[in-house]
Amino acid sequence: MMTPATFIVVTLVVALPVAWIVSEFRSRRAVRIVLGCLAILCSFGVAFIVGSLERFNSNAWFGSATKNLIEATVVELEAGRTDRVLHAFRELQSNYHPTYDNRARYDKLVEQAVAKMKTR
Repeated sequence: MMTPATFIVVTLVVALPVAWIVSEFRSRRAVRIVLGCLAILCSFGVAFIVGSLERFNSNAWFGSATKNLIEATVVELEAGRTDRVLHAFRELQSNYHPTYDNRARYDKLVEQAVAKMKTR
């Protein structure tokens, strides 16, 4: 169910470009310019919000995986099993190849490293 604020934002995102297009055929120049500027600013606002939400999602995603890796590392090092930790980290290092367009299976690789630290 949509909240009232979400409904207003979605309505503006849809209505402003439509109003701008309609104004191109029916309205005076000042109305066309104002509606065009508002439609463009609204699209920038939506892009900014979506980008911010994606960044929050990535932070939570990487943060959770890294937290598990750190916890397992501390437990294993405190238990004196440095060979397990080093082996798991070396394998993680050789398999992790981040790029700008994906997350390089970070969560799966960390999950495998944690499992190897605990079971080797």
